[in-house]
Amino acid sequence: MRTFEGMTSSAAEILRQQLREKFPQAHGVRAEPQVPVPGQKPFHIETFPVGAISEVVPAGPVAGILLMVAGLLGEPDEWSPHPELVLIDGADGFDPDSFEDVACSKLLWVRCRSALEMAKAADLLIHDGNLPFILLDATGLDRRDLASIPASAWLRMKQTAERNGSRVAIMAPYPLVPCASLRLTLSADLSLHHFDVSRADLLARLSPVSQSLRRAT
Repeated sequence: MRTFEGMTSSAAEILRQQLREKFPQAHGVRAEPQVPVPGQKPFHIETFPVGAISEVVPAGPVAGILLMVAGLLGEPDEWSPHPELVLIDGADGFDPDSFEDVACSKLLWVRCRSALEMAKAADLLIHDGNLPFILLDATGLDRRDLASIPASAWLRMKQTAERNGSRVAIMAPYPLVPCASLRLTLSADLSLHHFDVSRADLLARLSPVSQSLRRAT
Protein backbone atom coordinates (compact mmCIF):
# COMPACT_ATOMS: atom_id res chain seq x y z
CA MET A 1 0.00 0.00 0.00
CA ARG A 2 1.23 3.48 -0.84
CA THR A 3 2.31 5.52 2.18
CA PHE A 4 1.90 9.20 2.96
CA GLU A 5 5.67 9.67 3.05
CA GLY A 6 6.01 8.46 -0.53
CA MET A 7 3.76 11.17 -1.96
CA THR A 8 4.88 14.72 -2.74
CA SER A 9 2.96 17.98 -2.26
CA SER A 10 3.73 21.68 -2.05
CA ALA A 11 5.32 22.35 1.33
CA ALA A 12 4.07 25.93 1.27
CA GLU A 13 0.49 24.87 0.56
CA ILE A 14 0.64 22.26 3.32
CA LEU A 15 1.86 24.89 5.77
CA ARG A 16 -0.91 27.29 4.73
CA GLN A 17 -3.49 24.54 5.16
CA GLN A 18 -2.22 23.70 8.65
CA LEU A 19 -2.32 27.36 9.65
CA ARG A 20 -5.86 27.72 8.29
CA GLU A 21 -6.93 24.68 10.31
CA LYS A 22 -5.42 26.02 13.53
CA PHE A 23 -6.37 29.68 13.05
CA PRO A 24 -9.46 29.71 10.78
CA GLN A 25 -10.58 33.22 11.76
CA ALA A 26 -7.23 34.69 10.77
CA HIS A 27 -7.32 33.05 7.35
CA GLY A 28 -10.79 34.03 6.29
CA VAL A 29 -12.36 30.58 6.46
CA ARG A 30 -16.05 31.06 6.97
CA ALA A 31 -19.22 29.09 6.50
CA GLU A 32 -22.43 29.85 4.76
CA PRO A 33 -25.42 29.94 7.15
CA GLN A 34 -26.82 26.57 8.01
CA VAL A 35 -30.12 25.92 6.32
CA PRO A 36 -32.53 23.00 6.67
CA VAL A 37 -33.00 20.90 3.56
CA PRO A 38 -36.76 20.26 3.29
CA GLY A 39 -37.59 16.91 1.76
CA GLN A 40 -33.96 16.14 0.92
CA LYS A 41 -32.69 12.75 1.99
CA PRO A 42 -29.06 12.70 3.11
CA PHE A 43 -28.61 9.22 1.70
CA HIS A 44 -28.84 10.16 -1.98
CA ILE A 45 -25.43 10.09 -3.63
CA GLU A 46 -26.40 13.22 -5.58
CA THR A 47 -26.56 15.12 -2.27
CA PHE A 48 -22.76 15.23 -2.26
CA PRO A 49 -20.95 17.51 -4.75
CA VAL A 50 -18.73 16.11 -7.48
CA GLY A 51 -15.02 16.86 -7.21
CA ALA A 52 -15.11 17.66 -3.50
CA ILE A 53 -14.96 16.26 0.02
CA SER A 54 -18.12 16.42 2.12
CA GLU A 55 -18.63 15.73 5.82
CA VAL A 56 -21.56 14.25 7.70
CA VAL A 57 -21.50 14.86 11.46
CA PRO A 58 -24.09 14.04 14.14
CA ALA A 59 -26.11 16.82 15.73
CA GLY A 60 -26.11 14.93 19.03
CA PRO A 61 -25.10 11.66 20.65
CA VAL A 62 -28.11 9.82 19.20
CA ALA A 63 -28.33 11.02 15.63
CA GLY A 64 -28.68 7.83 13.59
CA ILE A 65 -25.71 8.75 11.42
CA LEU A 66 -24.96 5.14 10.47
CA LEU A 67 -28.45 4.87 9.00
CA MET A 68 -27.06 6.85 6.08
CA VAL A 69 -25.20 3.75 4.90
CA ALA A 70 -28.48 1.83 4.87
CA GLY A 71 -30.10 4.63 2.89
CA LEU A 72 -27.30 4.70 0.34
CA LEU A 73 -27.50 0.94 -0.16
CA GLY A 74 -31.30 1.10 -0.39
CA GLU A 75 -33.39 -1.96 -1.14
CA PRO A 76 -32.55 -2.81 -4.77
CA ASP A 77 -34.46 -5.45 -6.71
CA GLU A 78 -31.49 -6.56 -8.85
CA TRP A 79 -27.86 -7.36 -8.27
CA SER A 80 -25.40 -4.63 -9.17
CA PRO A 81 -22.63 -5.88 -11.50
CA HIS A 82 -20.28 -3.17 -10.25
CA PRO A 83 -20.09 -1.49 -6.83
CA GLU A 84 -21.92 1.82 -6.66
CA LEU A 85 -20.53 2.67 -3.22
CA VAL A 86 -17.11 2.19 -1.65
CA LEU A 87 -17.27 2.11 2.16
CA ILE A 88 -13.90 2.63 3.84
CA ASP A 89 -14.70 1.37 7.31
CA GLY A 90 -12.23 3.04 9.68
CA ALA A 91 -13.00 0.96 12.77
CA ASP A 92 -14.22 -2.21 11.03
CA GLY A 93 -17.70 -1.73 12.46
CA PHE A 94 -19.95 -2.34 9.44
CA ASP A 95 -22.34 -5.29 9.80
CA PRO A 96 -23.13 -6.79 6.36
CA ASP A 97 -25.41 -9.41 7.95
CA SER A 98 -27.98 -6.68 8.62
CA PHE A 99 -28.45 -6.16 4.85
CA GLU A 100 -29.78 -8.31 2.06
CA ASP A 101 -27.18 -9.82 -0.27
CA VAL A 102 -28.61 -7.87 -3.19
CA ALA A 103 -28.02 -4.60 -1.35
CA CYS A 104 -24.44 -5.56 -0.51
CA SER A 105 -23.82 -6.22 -4.21
CA LYS A 106 -23.73 -2.42 -4.58
CA LEU A 107 -20.96 -2.15 -1.99
CA LEU A 108 -17.19 -2.48 -1.95
CA TRP A 109 -16.27 -2.79 1.74
CA VAL A 110 -12.74 -1.79 2.72
CA ARG A 111 -12.05 -2.86 6.30
CA CYS A 112 -9.58 -0.81 8.38
CA ARG A 113 -8.53 -0.73 12.02
CA SER A 114 -7.12 2.78 12.43
CA ALA A 115 -7.48 6.32 11.14
CA LEU A 116 -4.22 6.15 9.17
CA GLU A 117 -5.27 2.91 7.47
CA MET A 118 -8.55 4.58 6.52
CA ALA A 119 -6.80 7.67 5.14
CA LYS A 120 -4.26 5.62 3.14
CA ALA A 121 -7.02 3.46 1.62
CA ALA A 122 -9.01 6.57 0.70
CA ASP A 123 -5.96 8.15 -0.92
CA LEU A 124 -5.42 5.10 -3.12
CA LEU A 125 -9.07 4.74 -4.13
CA ILE A 126 -9.58 8.43 -4.91
CA HIS A 127 -6.50 8.30 -7.13
CA ASP A 128 -8.12 5.45 -9.07
CA GLY A 129 -10.66 7.88 -10.51
CA ASN A 130 -13.13 5.18 -11.59
CA LEU A 131 -15.19 4.81 -8.42
CA PRO A 132 -18.47 6.75 -8.37
CA PHE A 133 -18.76 7.42 -4.64
CA ILE A 134 -16.31 6.91 -1.78
CA LEU A 135 -17.62 7.04 1.79
CA LEU A 136 -15.30 7.03 4.80
CA ASP A 137 -16.73 5.96 8.17
CA ALA A 138 -14.69 7.50 11.00
CA THR A 139 -17.46 7.37 13.60
CA GLY A 140 -15.91 4.46 15.52
CA LEU A 141 -12.47 6.08 15.88
CA ASP A 142 -11.42 8.19 18.84
CA ARG A 143 -10.08 11.75 18.68
CA ARG A 144 -6.47 10.85 19.33
CA ASP A 145 -6.48 8.35 16.46
CA LEU A 146 -8.20 10.78 14.09
CA ALA A 147 -5.72 13.52 15.03
CA SER A 148 -2.95 11.33 13.61
CA ILE A 149 -4.18 12.12 10.07
CA PRO A 150 -2.14 15.13 8.87
CA ALA A 151 -3.90 18.10 7.28
CA SER A 152 -1.81 17.48 4.15
CA ALA A 153 -3.56 14.12 3.66
CA TRP A 154 -7.02 15.75 3.48
CA LEU A 155 -5.68 18.44 1.14
CA ARG A 156 -4.20 15.82 -1.18
CA MET A 157 -7.50 13.90 -1.25
CA LYS A 158 -9.37 17.13 -2.06
CA GLN A 159 -7.02 18.01 -4.91
CA THR A 160 -7.26 14.49 -6.36
CA ALA A 161 -11.06 14.49 -6.09
CA GLU A 162 -11.14 17.80 -7.96
CA ARG A 163 -9.00 16.37 -10.77
CA ASN A 164 -10.92 13.09 -11.02
CA GLY A 165 -14.41 14.46 -10.43
CA SER A 166 -14.87 12.04 -7.51
CA ARG A 167 -17.59 12.24 -4.89
CA VAL A 168 -16.00 11.76 -1.46
CA ALA A 169 -17.81 11.93 1.87
CA ILE A 170 -16.73 11.20 5.41
CA MET A 171 -18.94 10.37 8.37
CA ALA A 172 -17.14 11.76 11.40
CA PRO A 173 -17.99 12.16 15.09
CA TYR A 174 -17.15 15.90 14.89
CA PRO A 175 -16.05 18.39 12.17
CA LEU A 176 -12.78 16.89 11.01
CA VAL A 177 -11.80 17.83 7.45
CA PRO A 178 -10.41 21.38 7.16
CA CYS A 179 -10.91 21.49 3.38
CA ALA A 180 -14.48 20.08 3.23
CA SER A 181 -16.79 21.84 0.77
CA LEU A 182 -20.05 20.70 2.36
CA ARG A 183 -20.95 19.76 5.90
CA LEU A 184 -24.21 17.95 6.56
CA THR A 185 -25.38 17.89 10.18
CA LEU A 186 -27.62 14.89 10.74
CA SER A 187 -30.15 14.33 13.49
CA ALA A 188 -32.81 11.71 14.06
CA ASP A 189 -33.86 12.08 17.72
CA LEU A 190 -33.76 8.34 18.33
CA SER A 191 -34.17 6.51 21.63
CA LEU A 192 -34.67 2.97 22.93
CA HIS A 193 -38.36 3.35 22.06
CA HIS A 194 -37.35 3.11 18.38
CA PHE A 195 -35.51 -0.20 18.79
CA ASP A 196 -38.26 -2.18 17.04
CA VAL A 197 -39.11 0.46 14.44
CA SER A 198 -38.54 -0.57 10.83
CA ARG A 199 -35.46 0.71 9.01
CA ALA A 200 -37.65 2.56 6.52
CA ASP A 201 -39.36 4.47 9.33
CA LEU A 202 -36.01 5.25 10.96
CA LEU A 203 -34.66 6.61 7.68
CA ALA A 204 -37.70 8.86 7.41
CA ARG A 205 -36.73 10.44 10.74
CA LEU A 206 -33.33 11.61 9.52
CA SER A 207 -33.19 15.39 9.35
CA PRO A 208 -30.26 16.97 7.45
CA VAL A 209 -28.99 20.52 7.82
CA SER A 210 -26.66 21.67 5.05
CA GLN A 211 -23.69 23.99 5.57
CA SER A 212 -21.66 25.01 2.53
CA LEU A 213 -18.10 25.95 3.45
CA ARG A 214 -16.04 28.49 1.55
CA ARG A 215 -12.95 30.60 1.90
CA ALA A 216 -12.92 34.38 1.88
CA THR A 217 -11.40 35.97 -1.20
